[in-house]
Amino acid sequence: MNDDVYVVGASWTDVAADTDLQLDELVFASCSAAMKNAGIRRHQIGFSVTSSLDLYDARSISNALTAPAAAAYLGDEVRVEGDVSGSILLASANLISGASDFVIVVAIHVPEIGSVEESDIRRLDEHISSYTFDAHFDRPVGMTSAVTLGLHASAELDSGRADWRELARRSSEDITRGATRARGRRSAATEEDVTNSPLVAAPLTQLMLPASSAGVGALVLGAGVNGRRCPNPLARLTGWGSATSRNTSDSAWLSNPAAAATAASTRAYARAGIVDPANEVGSVEMTDLSPSVSAGLLSGLGLDSLPAEKVNPSGGVRSNYPGIANGLLRLIEATDNLSTHSGGAAVVHAADDLCGLVNSTSNVLVLEAP
Repeated sequence: MNDDVYVVGASWTDVAADTDLQLDELVFASCSAAMKNAGIRRHQIGFSVTSSLDLYDARSISNALTAPAAAAYLGDEVRVEGDVSGSILLASANLISGASDFVIVVAIHVPEIGSVEESDIRRLDEHISSYTFDAHFDRPVGMTSAVTLGLHASAELDSGRADWRELARRSSEDITRGATRARGRRSAATEEDVTNSPLVAAPLTQLMLPASSAGVGALVLGAGVNGRRCPNPLARLTGWGSATSRNTSDSAWLSNPAAAATAASTRAYARAGIVDPANEVGSVEMTDLSPSVSAGLLSGLGLDSLPAEKVNPSGGVRSNYPGIANGLLRLIEATDNLSTHSGGAAVVHAADDLCGLVNSTSNVLVLEAP
């Protein structure tokens, strides 16, 4: 076994309305770019993991179309439904077991609705979300991902644990910071812009919620000496952990939505050998689906004393949120942060939003300079 895992290549493509590429062509282009970045050829890929979701893709076994383009032709391939960070954990396990020297992880979030407008994608996300609560025992009427976020924000504001102006300020700063990065999807916004944007799930406005987008990305991981021999390794993956939040029958999903992230980070830090996150972590990219959960997440990750400019330097999900491909985008942004925020590890927190704060799986990854 070899738990020396490196991120050796990566590629990200925001899918625009005017693209003339088919989905498998988008995947092929992204995988080709990631392998070129890693300096390897397709025959060196021993395992391919695709993250996609049939509900978004409007077809069953959606990876049947994209598997050959994802370097999986006549090779070992598997699909994971959920945030791509789970696929990264599976791929890492394959490397650590010694089954492969290189693996590729492909993230696909291109909903089949003929539009990549934020409002249209959010509308589909909410429609899908209403299906994902348990069909037989636990389907609250009208419950969606955004509704869970609105309920939490309302509870925080009513109890005095959150301040409205602080929610607007945090959202504005995230969006404005992301507007300066290459992958940001929203223009800079003031607190007034955030406050005056359309109400989506009271009390949360449109600019307080993630910037829904479409995208395709690929990540190449290498093990041990094979990873170190690559021409331009981006980071070393030193720690990872996973945990799932409570369901609707347990009010902890509302009172302590950061519990899963806390448990996942404890495991990730232990594996990475981090004992004092506040002083050993240089930046964090986190999936704070609502500004009302941001402070709790930072505290749960042990990073509440981290300077503001090192929290979501990319603008986070309020700058660009490509659904279940989000975990890969956050990781790519974190590798960029490693080169600009020296003196510490980069932490990635990713969580799916299929049920919002309910039954959400949080994955935490720790990256260090290669």
